[in-house]
Amino acid sequence: MLPVTNAFYLASLLLLIGLVGLLLRRPLLITLLFLELMLTAAQLALVASSRLWASIDGHALALLAMTIMTVQGAIAAGLALLWLRGRRPDEDPPLL
Repeated sequence: MLPVTNAFYLASLLLLIGLVGLLLRRPLLITLLFLELMLTAAQLALVASSRLWASIDGHALALLAMTIMTVQGAIAAGLALLWLRGRRPDEDPPLL
């Protein structure tokens, strides 16, 4: 079985990648994706700390974070649909 510290290392790496991507990228959808990556890192840290202290509280908070990520994904999909509807058919899509 892997030690819990590996989960914390992976969570910190995901958080760092998300933070760098959030600071460097400007398009809204890409920003939302990096924000979801940061929320995933927080979930992993919550579950790892819950396992470390043998408590279920971290799992409950991770479930709450998953709910937030689902709402954020729905908002991103809605923004993408609005953007695609406002575009002319002959217009080339910009690179994200």
